[in-house]
Amino acid sequence: MKRKTKATIVIIGVLGIFGGIFGYTQFTEQVEKPVLKEAIAKTIVVESDGEILESKTKEEILYPDNLIEDKVSKAIHSMSHQKVQSGAQWGHTQITQEKVDRLLAVCKMNDYEHNDLYIPILERWSKGDFSNAVDDHNKVWKIHQGGNEDAPGKATRLSTPEEEGYYIKEYFSGNKPDNHSEKFDGAQR
Repeated sequence: MKRKTKATIVIIGVLGIFGGIFGYTQFTEQVEKPVLKEAIAKTIVVESDGEILESKTKEEILYPDNLIEDKVSKAIHSMSHQKVQSGAQWGHTQITQEKVDRLLAVCKMNDYEHNDLYIPILERWSKGDFSNAVDDHNKVWKIHQGGNEDAPGKATRLSTPEEEGYYIKEYFSGNKPDNHSEKFDGAQR
C-alpha cells in the first residue's frame, strides 16, 4: 500500500513539474510577442489555434452589415446632437470619421426606407460638412416623432465651436464640467 501511495505522489509531482514548465513557456511566449496598441484599439481579432478567423473594427461590430434601420436612424440622430442646439436631446454619440464612414457603407449595402435621407447626410458628414446639421437632425428627429413637428427636441441652430467643445467635454471626455445644467441660449444641457 505504501508503494502505491509513493508512486502516486511521484507521478503527481512529475506531472506538476511538467505542467509548470509548460505553463511558464506558454506565458513567456505570450509576453515576448510584440503588441501594437493602436492595432488592438482599432481591430478585434478572433483566433482559434492561432488561426485568424475574423477581423473586425469596433465600428463593424457596433454597426454590423445587417444593422436594422432604426439603429441607423438613432445613430445619425444622436451624433447630430454634437453639432446642434435643441430644447431636449436623447442620445449622445460622438461623431468620428470611422463611425460616419461605417454607417455610410452599411446604408449603401442595405435597402432602408429612408436611405434617400441617410446617404446624403452621411456623405456630407464624411467630407466634414456639417453646415446642414440642423436640417439633418430635424429630418431624422421628425421620423422618430412620427412626423409630430410640435414634439420637444427640434434643433434650432448650429452649435458654436465653444458649445460643441463643451458638449464633447460633457459627454465624451469623462471630465464632466462642474455645472451640468448650464444653459446655452436657452438650450438645457
